[in-house]
Parts: sequence; structure tokens; C-alpha cells
Amino acid sequence: MGSSLLRTAVTTAVPILGRLVRHRDLLRVQNDRLRAEVDRLTLQLDAVRGGATASTDGRIDLRYLFVVTYGRSGSTLLMSLLDGTPGYCIRGENGGVLHRLFEYHSAALEARVKWSGEEPLTPIHPWYGIEEYPPGLATARMRQLVTETLLRPEPGTRVSGFKEIRWWQSPPDDYLGFVETLFPGARFVLNTRNLADVAKSRWMAHRPNAMADLATLEERLREAVGKRGERGYHVHFDDYVRDPSVLRGLFNWLGEEYDEERVTRTLAVRHSF
Repeated sequence: MGSSLLRTAVTTAVPILGRLVRHRDLLRVQNDRLRAEVDRLTLQLDAVRGGATASTDGRIDLRYLFVVTYGRSGSTLLMSLLDGTPGYCIRGENGGVLHRLFEYHSAALEARVKWSGEEPLTPIHPWYGIEEYPPGLATARMRQLVTETLLRPEPGTRVSGFKEIRWWQSPPDDYLGFVETLFPGARFVLNTRNLADVAKSRWMAHRPNAMADLATLEERLREAVGKRGERGYHVHFDDYVRDPSVLRGLFNWLGEEYDEERVTRTLAVRHSF
């Protein structure tokens, strides 16, 4: 009698469990779709804002500017010229730490695409869960992390960013694309210098192929910034040191007033080390 009841119970339970499993899988699929839709709407919202994103004190008016360059290009002077503009907070180099986030995000996205399919992965799969990596949520959190720990915009900041010489760690175009994803509407200033002078610096003089390496890097940076269209601008150190008035074009592009007195005063101070 007992075994008969047990068989009956098992016979009844198996179809029920099967339906529950299918229902669970359906909910997972629906959950993935909802997450994808949230990611899409998050990116759309950033685009509608025209690049303005929330600052640490909740404002929706903070914009971003990054200086793209290589070592010994005079970029510290350019950073100082930008920081003298009211409402600008452009930080210095950070050792390329943003690139670590680029590698993290790129690897997660690659794995997500590789293992995404009609059926969700289960705990018996070695890549269980990676197909649910949420790119919109990830970039939102990374934006918050970088803004609050690296950029740290001061009260009254309208434009935040940093200057960096380490844009060669990955194809520059891909890397700048990630920065744009993190900071929608970001703009980029490419700063170059006479490569013969750069190659003679103590950081480069020991390299036998310094000139060729620098020329290759500069060309890649030119192409990457050039692809940004109106969100990219190129200045040349030797030009604006010889004739500061050429910086009028930069400030016009930024939508800022060119303050000749302030620029002259900044150029008179020795920068870097």
C-alpha cells in the first residue's frame, strides 16, 4: 500500500516539477529581456541628455573633457590652461587606471555574447551567469566610481575630466569608444608636439626607435580623435607656445571665452618636471 502511494505521489509530482522548471526558465528569459531593455533605455537616456550626466551632488549638468596625448608633449601646461577656465576641473594623469575598467568590461561583454543563447545557463555550466552581465548597469556604476574617486568634481564644476599619456594600451579608437560609453557626449583634445623634441627627452632618448614609435602612436591618436568628429579637437604645443592666440580656436570649440591675460599668465609659469 505504501509503495503504491509513493509511486502515485512520484507520478503526480514529476509533471508538476517539470512545469515548475519550465516556468523558472521562462522567468529567467523574461528577466534577461527586461535587463536588456533597462540597459537600452539607460543608454537612450544618456543620449537624450546630450552628454550631461549626474554629478556627485545630484546635478544633471556635468560634462566631460579628456586630453589625449603622449609623454613630454606639454600636456601639463594645456591642463593648467583648461583648469584656469571657470567651472573646469581637469585632473592629471592616473596611471591609465581607466584602462583596467575597459579590459574588465570588454572581457565581460565578450563572454556575455559568447554564451548568450535561447536557454539560460545553469549551475552545471562552467560560465554560469555570465550571459546575464548587465552592460548598462556596469557602465553606470563605473561612471559613478570614476567620477567620485578619480575626477572628484569640485563645487561649481561644469566640465570634468583628466589628461593622460597612456592611450596606447589598446587600439585608441576602441578605448575612446569605451570612454564615450562611460561618459556620453565626452569630448577629446589631442595635444601633440614636435616629435624630435619629444624623442630627445630623458624619458625617450634611450629608446633606439623613439622617433618611429612616436610617429606611429601619434598617427593612431590622430585617427582616433579625428573619428570623433566635432567632439574632437587638435592643438600643437609648439604652435600655442609660439603664438598663444591660436588657442582662441580651442576655446571657441569649448564654447568658452578666450582670456588673453589669463593665458599669458599661465604660459609664463614652468609646468611639469
